Order: sequence, then structure tokens, then C-alpha cells
Amino acid sequence: MSASAGDAVRARGGAVAVLRLPAFRRLAIGATISRFGNGLATVALAFAMLDLTHSVPALGLVVAARSAANVALLLVGGALADRLPRRPLLVGSALLSGAAQLAIGGVVAAHLDLIAVVAGLAAVNGAAAAVAQPLVTALVPQTLDSDLLQEGSTVFRIGTNTASLVGTAVAGAGVAVLGSAPVVALDGVTFLLAALAWSGLRVERLVRSTRTSLLADIVDGWHAFRTRRWLWAVVVAFTIANAAYAGAVNVLGPVYADRSLGRAGWGFALAAITAGFVLGGLVALRVRPKRPLAVAVCCVVPFGAIPALLVLIPVPALLIAALLLIGVLTEVFEVLWQVEQQRRVPAELLARVTSYDLLGSFLAIPVGQALAAPIASLVGLQPALVGAGVIGVLALASCLLVKDVRAPSPE
Repeated sequence: MSASAGDAVRARGGAVAVLRLPAFRRLAIGATISRFGNGLATVALAFAMLDLTHSVPALGLVVAARSAANVALLLVGGALADRLPRRPLLVGSALLSGAAQLAIGGVVAAHLDLIAVVAGLAAVNGAAAAVAQPLVTALVPQTLDSDLLQEGSTVFRIGTNTASLVGTAVAGAGVAVLGSAPVVALDGVTFLLAALAWSGLRVERLVRSTRTSLLADIVDGWHAFRTRRWLWAVVVAFTIANAAYAGAVNVLGPVYADRSLGRAGWGFALAAITAGFVLGGLVALRVRPKRPLAVAVCCVVPFGAIPALLVLIPVPALLIAALLLIGVLTEVFEVLWQVEQQRRVPAELLARVTSYDLLGSFLAIPVGQALAAPIASLVGLQPALVGAGVIGVLALASCLLVKDVRAPSPE
């Protein structure tokens, strides 16, 4: 987009007017529809597998199949996103995900006990997401003037976070009224609608100076990632913090909630974090720090403390208020973090760098989830939660020791 076009958008109020830019609008609409579907699937797929098999291990197999395919193919997905025409690739990944989810819905509706087939379809969905995740992030700066990245990224995230929150809420009611199979199928439909929105996306094709192999592209992405200390330092910190959080909150949290908050209170606590993400987008519109990475890290340090706060704040209302605030601060981090990546990483490398970011963030989560219960049985539930919070805070705060993180944003 030209500078004059960017000035015109800012004159009309950048936060809303970015949606008048056709390419960005189509990208955001497709992503919002897709995230609504993901919110549906998070709830509906779990109940669908329980309806079909009445087996928790079978549910675990399906979830693990999707996660394993996603993590295993993230680097390939990032390389493909920087290598191939982006619009057809994005549309194709959405169509593949939609077909997989519709097929799962059909299996569940027909009451076919085909766990291996469902796991395979879930893996297809995870593989498609491995392409779409870094690709969508890399497309944002291609649809906006550089001066509008913060407004655009904020509007984008407000839409997707709100859609995820609404999708999760709708899924619970939908499963209760319609059953799990129709809601899983509806998730498939949302992917098809996202593909329709993205089919009209028009962006310039990136010009590659040389033709290289896919493996060479992945290696180039690694070089771009490891030579940026500000980037890998934060990703390594999140590798540790996310493992501690996932093990403590996803595994130990429900157990602790049964003993203290109650299940309803636990639901409100988790919803408060997501609601904070939505409100945080509004705050992020106003934040223009000279040292964005340092401010971002300061904002996200409290996120690491969440497991400990479950124990240290025994009053449900106060805990929910604290988690809402942490959600706000975490979203400010997310916006500043994404904008800095978009500004500092060349467009032709951004999808690959994003894939390394995602891989580092996700890689240790299964480890944390696997170790949570044994650690809690060894040291006790409350000490395990507090310890996870301490680990998360120390890991994230350590980023401030890196000079490149504390440095001002380059012009």
C-alpha cells in the first residue's frame, strides 16, 4: 500500500479504517471465521469422541494426532509459505481443514467406531494448520502500510480473540441442543467460508532472487531466527514458561479447582483470561513505547505467575479480576511482539521465522503436561502450582537481561 493511501487511512481513524483496505479486510474476515470454528471444535470434538467411544484414551489419541502433525510440520509450513504463492496456499489449507472436519462430523453422526480414521483426519487438520498459522501472520504486513501495522494487528487480534471466545461459548450450547456431530461439521463449514473470504485476497507475490530446495529454505529460516537475539531469547523463555503453564493449568488446575474454586469458578477464571485478551486489544491501540520489546516483556511476566496465583489468591472474585488484568497485559505483549517481528524481519523470511517462533512456543508443552502429575504427587499439589508460577515468571523476566530486548525499536 502506498504512503498516501496509508495517510488517508490514518486520517479516517486507523483502528477502524484499516478494515476498509480490501486485502486486509479479507484476511481478517477469513481468520476471524476460522477462529470461531476453532472455538467450536475445541469443545465439540472432545464431546464427539466421548460420544463415539466413551473412552478418554481415544480422545487423547485424536488430540495428540493433531498436535503432533502440527508441530512436526510447522517448519515445512513456514518454508512453503515463503516459497509458494500465498493466496492459493492459504485457500488450499482452509479447504483441506474444512474437508477433514466435515469428514469427522460424518463419522461421528454415523456412529462409526473408526478411531484410527478420526485420528488421521485430525492429523490432516493439524498439518493444514501448520501451513496456515505462519502464513496468516506473514500476510498481515503485506496487506498494510508499515505505519498501520499496530492498528491492523490489534484489530486483527481483537476480531480473532472475540471469535474464539464466542465460538467456545456457542459450542457448549450447541452440543447440548444439537449434539456433537453437527457442531463439528459446523466447524468444517467455517473453514470453507474462510476459504471463500481468502479466495479474493490480492497481495503482491514475493520475488525470490534464487531458487533453492525446501530444506535450504528451512535452514535459511533457522539462520534468520538464530541471528536475532531478541527473537530467540523470548521464544526460549516461552518454551519454558508455556511448559510450566500448560502442565500446571491444563492438568493440575482442574484438580485444584475441584478442591477450592469449584468447576463453575474455574470456568469463569479461564474465561476471564480470554476476555482480558479482547480488552487488551483496545489498550494496545494506545501503547506506543520507544522500547516496545522491553515493555512487551514487562507486560507478559505476570502471565507466568498464573499457576501460583491459583493458590495465592484464594478468593474467587479477586482471582478472576487478577486473571482478567493479566489477560489484558498479555494481549498488549502479543500485539507489540507481532508488530516488532513484522517490522524487523524481511517479508520473504517472516513465515519461516514465525514457524520457528511457534515451534519453540509449542515444543515443550507436552513435556510439561506429562510431568505435571508426577511432580505434584512428589511435592504436593499446591507447591507444584506455586513452583510452576515461579518458573514461568523467572523465565519470562530473564528476557530483560538481553540487551537487544531492552533496545529501542529500529526506525
